[in-house]
Amino acid sequence: MLKRIMAPLLGPRAKTESEAPVQPAPAPVYSSDAARLAAEIESLAPDKAVQLLTLLKRGLEFQSSEFERYLSAEALTTAIYPKFKFSEFARIFLEDEAFLAYYMRFMDVGNWHSLDRKYAMNELLKLVLHLEGDAAECGAYRGATAYLLCQAFRKIPMSIHLFDSFEGLSEPASVDGTYWRKGSLTAAEDELTQSLREFDNYRIYKGWIPTRFAEAADCRFRFVHVDVDLYQPTLDSLQFFYPRMVAGGIILLDDHGFKSCPGAKQAADEFFESKAENLALLPTGQAFTIKQ
Repeated sequence: MLKRIMAPLLGPRAKTESEAPVQPAPAPVYSSDAARLAAEIESLAPDKAVQLLTLLKRGLEFQSSEFERYLSAEALTTAIYPKFKFSEFARIFLEDEAFLAYYMRFMDVGNWHSLDRKYAMNELLKLVLHLEGDAAECGAYRGATAYLLCQAFRKIPMSIHLFDSFEGLSEPASVDGTYWRKGSLTAAEDELTQSLREFDNYRIYKGWIPTRFAEAADCRFRFVHVDVDLYQPTLDSLQFFYPRMVAGGIILLDDHGFKSCPGAKQAADEFFESKAENLALLPTGQAFTIKQ
């Protein structure tokens, strides 16, 4: 059985130059790790082991086309984690080399978890360039999305207001579930300033939300990004910024569609229940609204 399972990984044996009978090929030698893993796969999925290994081999083959590798990846993912749904092949945003370079500059190696969210935010920023008003971010962290804000508005006479405690999250309430802990997502202020070193169109407000909001009370806003993960700071942010949004301005909520942030979602749902605007949930996990 092991020989049958391992065969897809090894590929076909090369043909001889002659049709003359040849001595039987020696049995293939497998590394102990490969043999052990193949046996474990068979025990976990006895009806799918050969299929899974065949898909893996096909995806790794040098001559496979990008589409063939995509199909192999989709089939493997479906077998292992069927809840995840592959999107359509050949989406052009994955070919945006400039944006990919930006993303890799800020994120840990191999972490592509927020690529779609950052791309969506960068596109939404284009919809407010013609409006009046400043922009703000609640929860600036290390500055990856603050960079997008500063870059988008770099040629416009306006300010980017960045709010962060630089002590991580505040104490979660019961409504926030059990995923987060006090102090999670801590980053130093100098990490943020280093990320934004090429810009001068921003101001940092260090402190717990909403203690520094009053300093921006006279401003109007075209774009606000709320990324604070918890119920109370999300509610505080919406209560302050919503009445200061210009018509057509966008509020983007980073955490709305994630099970890890039930409090943030509840705060936004409660807040907008009495408002004229609706929240649109994106498949990225974000939600946004456009001020009327």
